[in-house]
Amino acid sequence: MPKFACVCGHVINLSSGTSEFELSLVAEQKIDEIGCALSDRWLSEDEFYETIDQGAVTIYRCQPCGRLHVDQGDGKFTSYIKEVNEQVGPGKVHLAGMAKDS
Repeated sequence: MPKFACVCGHVINLSSGTSEFELSLVAEQKIDEIGCALSDRWLSEDEFYETIDQGAVTIYRCQPCGRLHVDQGDGKFTSYIKEVNEQVGPGKVHLAGMAKDS
């Protein structure tokens, strides 16, 4: 059963079929291509999924910490976490240890 362990310690089960934590990132160009295919002819459900999967990037979202893990293929992932900007005063935002005018 394939699993992915986030650095926060949460284990994501990758074999549970479709889920809320598995996302597909699709380029606008691919969406336009699908739109054209839909306007030219009717696509079957299988054809739709096959077309949208071509060039789509799979992303896994860790529910506890919010990290996004981008599947690079061959068992390699690139992970991202949301930056937190703190308000430190009127018109100021705290960024990486310093205050910056907004």
